[in-house]
Amino acid sequence: MRGSASAGSAARWTLWLVLLGGYVLMLRLNLPGHLSVDSVLALHEGRFGVRTTWNPAIFGWLLGVFDRIHTGTAVAVAASGALLFGSWALLPVVRARTSWLAPAAALGLIALPQALIYPAIVWKDVWFAEAAIAGFVVLALGLRRSDQRAPWPHLAFAALLFAVAGLLRQNGLIMVFPAALAIAWARSGRGWLRSLSLAAGWIVAVAALTLLLSATAKPQGAGAPDGAGEKGLRLLATYDIAAAAALQPGRPTPRIDAVAPDVGAYLRANAQRLYAPERVDVLTADRTLALGLKRVPRRVIRAEWLDLITNDPGLWLRARMLAFHQVAGTPVIDRCLPVTLGVEGPAGTLQALEMSPRRTAADGRLYNYVTWFLDTPAMSHLAYAALALALLGVLLVRRDPADLAIAAMLGGALAFAASFLAISIACDYRYLYVLDVAALTGLLYLAVDPRISRRPERRRARR
Repeated sequence: MRGSASAGSAARWTLWLVLLGGYVLMLRLNLPGHLSVDSVLALHEGRFGVRTTWNPAIFGWLLGVFDRIHTGTAVAVAASGALLFGSWALLPVVRARTSWLAPAAALGLIALPQALIYPAIVWKDVWFAEAAIAGFVVLALGLRRSDQRAPWPHLAFAALLFAVAGLLRQNGLIMVFPAALAIAWARSGRGWLRSLSLAAGWIVAVAALTLLLSATAKPQGAGAPDGAGEKGLRLLATYDIAAAAALQPGRPTPRIDAVAPDVGAYLRANAQRLYAPERVDVLTADRTLALGLKRVPRRVIRAEWLDLITNDPGLWLRARMLAFHQVAGTPVIDRCLPVTLGVEGPAGTLQALEMSPRRTAADGRLYNYVTWFLDTPAMSHLAYAALALALLGVLLVRRDPADLAIAAMLGGALAFAASFLAISIACDYRYLYVLDVAALTGLLYLAVDPRISRRPERRRARR
């Protein structure tokens, strides 16, 4: 028994050293980080306290906080990586023992672009994924002993992480409900009424923190009005209307025709040329259509969209499936921005930030490294979805209290991915990054303690 405990301790320390080495390597290869146009604009918002884009307000606010600690994004990248690698480092604490499979699995995980490069890309989707994964791991840590009092510090910290995640990605709030179910199930030994009350109270706490953080992050000066949600909904509606016109040539658009018949006519005549299931950008880049649609009131676009959904749901679903296939399956991954390296942004914004565009030889080598994984299961959301489903089944068979939190993480990531059936307007790989990381986290968790029998954990709980 003593030898087994000693081996488990050695495996745990080896895992931590591997993760620490991976974190340091990630920083060494990527600092001060990689910024796309969205990242540069969000940093500008955070530094100057203005609202100029439809990025989530908290994204720019957090960048501004890190920027005040040290100008630029190096601190933000370090914090991003620490959240992911720190979450993985907590996994052996959740379990009673650590298998030697864990450090071996960690070496494989660290080699993937999702761990070696993505934490250094300043994207809200990456931060959302890391905050959500960390929230589930913290819950697993708090729920691992069902015979103890409610783990209030863990519940509070997890609620904060989920609130941040939900503000970074609004449809990410879907993941709160599997988390609450895990809380209720794990604590059900003390009575379902008490456990359901605890879970409901936790959801209320997440909602309250979300409102508080939203008010805190929203700029109060010039550009404060935030219409990001309305703009996003209008863009989604326009994309679906255009898709329907492309899939069914000549289909009438009576609501639009009533206020701007020339716009409806132009859309019908050019929809097949402008529509692309990969992304909405080709549609919005057409100047004639863009200027014409500006003359169409928001209520008219919404009414046309709702008519499509209610009167021709088959056509609408066909359009949605085409878009979802692109974001979930990325059939031509090169068109779906699998990675961004260096710094790219509007010249005026970069000048205001005192930054320059960047694409160094080191960035080129990293991109070449990523290409090794393109068109392989290592960069396939569908492969990670299959892995997540398999892990979910194993954990629900074992059903230790902590297992329920990790199973909820996997189920939540799958539900989040499924939500893009309704909202996808582009196939960028980052949108479902959380699914990849959830599956990898679940794999590492099971590698830490691959035993399926629940008996050892039950004995430990009784002690």
